[in-house]
Amino acid sequence: MEVREEVRQLAVPLADELGFELVDIEQASLGHHRIVRVYLDKPGGVSIDDCARFSRRLADAMDMNQIVPGRYHLEVSSPGLERPVRTLEHVQRFSGQRIQMQTHEARDGRRRWEGELLGPVDGRAGVRTDEGDEQWFEWAEVKSARLVVDPWAGLRQAKARTPGKPPRGGER
Repeated sequence: MEVREEVRQLAVPLADELGFELVDIEQASLGHHRIVRVYLDKPGGVSIDDCARFSRRLADAMDMNQIVPGRYHLEVSSPGLERPVRTLEHVQRFSGQRIQMQTHEARDGRRRWEGELLGPVDGRAGVRTDEGDEQWFEWAEVKSARLVVDPWAGLRQAKARTPGKPPRGGER
């Protein structure tokens, strides 16, 4: 069994017990050291103390079950603002937000799509591009998806709500 899956089997019940959502698990190598990264979330976000508590409990379980042969480094953190979207449940939760999606196969000559996340509808997720086009994909077609922080979104929304010209200089 793959290390990521073995870690997942230990991490899911622990996350549930502690009130966290297990967002993702990654495995990487840096020289001879293995790195296992676990991303957690909860309403209101996770704190450093949350990550430390989860890390201690998961590391103990991993060591006891000898999941990772040899030395490894366990990193536990929040998925961040540009968090991965891994499931159709995530699509539902983050629908309407900006996303960058990559597909396994090209469609219309491209594999990368960015825009507003749509769906899910009948097991599919959609992207409304900035040009206004909608593209829908079976979830199995999606190689990766990640929320995108749009620093200009607030400015565009404020501008869209303000009728007429913006005030000049000191006018109010």
